[in-house]
Amino acid sequence: MKLALVGTGQMGQAVEALVAGRGHEVGVRFNSGLALKDSDPSAVEDVAVAIDFSLPSLAVAHIERYCQWGLPAVIGTTGWYEHLHEVERLVDEHDASILYAPNFSLGIAVMVRALKAITPLLDQLPEYDPFVHEIHHIRKVDSPSGTASMIADLLVHDLGRKKRIETEAQHGRIDDEALHVTSTRVGEVFGKHVIGFDSAYDRIELVHEAKNRHGFALGAIRGAEWLKGRKGLYSLDNLLADWLGRQASATSRADES
Repeated sequence: MKLALVGTGQMGQAVEALVAGRGHEVGVRFNSGLALKDSDPSAVEDVAVAIDFSLPSLAVAHIERYCQWGLPAVIGTTGWYEHLHEVERLVDEHDASILYAPNFSLGIAVMVRALKAITPLLDQLPEYDPFVHEIHHIRKVDSPSGTASMIADLLVHDLGRKKRIETEAQHGRIDDEALHVTSTRVGEVFGKHVIGFDSAYDRIELVHEAKNRHGFALGAIRGAEWLKGRKGLYSLDNLLADWLGRQASATSRADES
């Protein structure tokens, strides 16, 4: 299928490097030279799905345009989630197709699934104090990362002993009910997320470290493949649930045969 590439920076280039290997092609590229906001539907008339790795300041305006044009879109840009209710309204109003994620790494998605599986047990083990730390390259514009914020929200929701998130440096004793989420910006780190649970006796850690940008790009492309033909506002978790549902159905049929 033909894809529209919105944002041709490092992530956009990583997506383009993998498109042909999945049997697709880039039909049009939007960037500062050809801005999406200055274009009309004819620019994407033969495009099946847009993949957007542009800027947080442009995300909602771009999503509004996709909804108006009836163009399914995968949104890899982060830093706009305070406008999620507005986006939900747009998707409902236009019967549109949007898939978003703080992080399109399938490895991150698997780690988050694992985290959700163990938090009910950890909720019964208050001696384990959780934390989140993330490291990214010096050009990243948001801090904490969208992924770290998503993980922190999950922990606050699932662990009764944590009531709020505290970010960055703490210059005094941190409240027992606060979840500490920290960031480091250094060099060329593609992305590392550490979720830890520390006790007086041991420490449990879940760690994801990206080796390059292609892992995120592949997740976005596979998201575009999944989104085609669907209507609604989806997160990467919906995609994984669909995959798991198919696997469960296949296993059930195998057991019955």
